[in-house]
Amino acid sequence: MNLRSMRESSELLTSLTNTELEFFESLSREVHLVNGEILFEEGGAAESFFIVVNGKVGLEMTSPGRVPMVIQTLGPGDLVGVSWFFPPYRWNWRARALEDTTLIAFDAAEVRKRCEVDRDLALEVQGVVAEEVVRRLHRTRIQLLDLYRTT
Repeated sequence: MNLRSMRESSELLTSLTNTELEFFESLSREVHLVNGEILFEEGGAAESFFIVVNGKVGLEMTSPGRVPMVIQTLGPGDLVGVSWFFPPYRWNWRARALEDTTLIAFDAAEVRKRCEVDRDLALEVQGVVAEEVVRRLHRTRIQLLDLYRTT
């Protein structure tokens, strides 16, 4: 998979050196989802992470007896999945295609292994993932405020 064409649209790929980008390319594979297809379930093993090429993915909060709530909609260039970077490496959300979608998947264990020996890469990846965690926390807070205003 040629990631160079996606470099400008992805915060993660933009932060990588050419050597790091080649490493990520070596771990990448294309994933195609049809509208409504589940990418991963809350509680499942976070063995990969993804960047959206085209289409949309909804991160959903699930609760027994309630319709899943889309907390965030992700589109081209966006990082899907942050749980792969933090133990116990389990998904905290469900991810579902909101339309036909193409993503690039990366082997999370291999990236973590490389980060253990390459501190510069670890800092870059950690910075991008941490920023995404903060954005998701903020959006979740807003969604919950909206939810409780209407109940």
